[in-house]
Amino acid sequence: MGGVGEPGGGPAQLGATLPTFRWEQIRPHNLPGDKWLVIERRVYDISRWAQRHPGGSRLIGHHGAEDATDAFHAFHQDLNFVRKFLQPLLIGELAPEEPSQDGPQNAQLIEDFRALRQAVEDMKLFEAKPTFFAFLLGHILAMEMLAWLIIYLLGPGWVPSTLAALILAVSQAQSWCLQHDLGHTSILRKSRWNHVAQQFVMGQLKGFSAHWWNFRHFQHHAKPNIFHKDPDVTVAPVFLLGESSVEYGKKKRRYLPYNHQHLYFFLIGPPLLTLVNFEVENLAYMLVCMQWMDLLWAASFYARFLFSYIPFYGVPGALFLFVAVRVLESHWFVWITQMNHIPKEIGHEKHRDWASSQLAATCNVEPSVFLDWFSGHLNFQIEHHLFPTMPRHNYRRVAPLVKALCAKHGLSYEVKPFLTALVDIIGSLKKSGNMWLEAYLHQ
Repeated sequence: MGGVGEPGGGPAQLGATLPTFRWEQIRPHNLPGDKWLVIERRVYDISRWAQRHPGGSRLIGHHGAEDATDAFHAFHQDLNFVRKFLQPLLIGELAPEEPSQDGPQNAQLIEDFRALRQAVEDMKLFEAKPTFFAFLLGHILAMEMLAWLIIYLLGPGWVPSTLAALILAVSQAQSWCLQHDLGHTSILRKSRWNHVAQQFVMGQLKGFSAHWWNFRHFQHHAKPNIFHKDPDVTVAPVFLLGESSVEYGKKKRRYLPYNHQHLYFFLIGPPLLTLVNFEVENLAYMLVCMQWMDLLWAASFYARFLFSYIPFYGVPGALFLFVAVRVLESHWFVWITQMNHIPKEIGHEKHRDWASSQLAATCNVEPSVFLDWFSGHLNFQIEHHLFPTMPRHNYRRVAPLVKALCAKHGLSYEVKPFLTALVDIIGSLKKSGNMWLEAYLHQ
């Protein structure tokens, strides 16, 4: 073993003795253009390579100067393949006397979680059932065809149009779930195959960019409910959540009446998310990042939709149907995805270990055959966040093991009734709004 390394050293030469680093030397390397991270006690300089990271520079950069071992295992299918890309970035390893994690983290919890993951791998719970996902794709396509047949056979009246819009909204919601599975590479054996299939589902069936979604969503998984790292909770100044409420109150920032945000949430939250925010952000991403293939796939969705419904409604009517479907879909998206997160802790980086950080930001909703399907198994949000590449049909099997781990270490494993989870979204918004008002009035 060589001496303690000096910051700024280049990549280690193959076969050479690796320099060693202490955490106090690693901590400063968490700046733009200067990022180090630790994986399996090895130190990597990702400063220049981060821009080429397939998941985006922000995702890997969020783990700067941290032990990213569990995140590394959680996000990647073929670890040996990924390690080949890391090898040129290797600059050293942790000194023998240094703990694997920096800060006051529970080493026994980390060890037990890694043992749990190994047990899950041995149980083959990361292996997908092709027939399960084939059925999901088939029923999405069947709903798309059924909606068109209703209008074709019954005409474009209010009743058939309303029924068709509801069916299309359900189809769109289920497409979100299927592309989400593909984005996490939890269906097909090769990452590349998953991403190609995701482009089809996200582009042709939904009109969005797969790369845009992954760019956002992987950040959410890496640092859930962390301001400026999780896009899902970085929603100020429209809404204030958690610690941001106090910050805005102390700085006397008042763009909206935040103490009433639980009321105007119904007007500008669920109705407009996919219709406005996602559409604009998605298009901007494809153009700025030059994702031309995604743009073509998205264009094919709009061409198919308009070609299918303009003969019945004309251009204005087809556009109105599209808006109606998007608004219905948006309600599903907001309520289903946020019932597990907004009521939980939301704040700034705490530098927790992987298991603790995921458990602090997630909760489950009581399962049922209907809710499992309706939510795309996102009612098992705890299991999904701990093991994001696990096929969703295995969440029920791993849940008792996760619950036992939480009981052993005194961690909260929260499971709520469905309606309670929905109501808690409003309660959390109201609580954050009141926190803002109190800070605003007493500053």
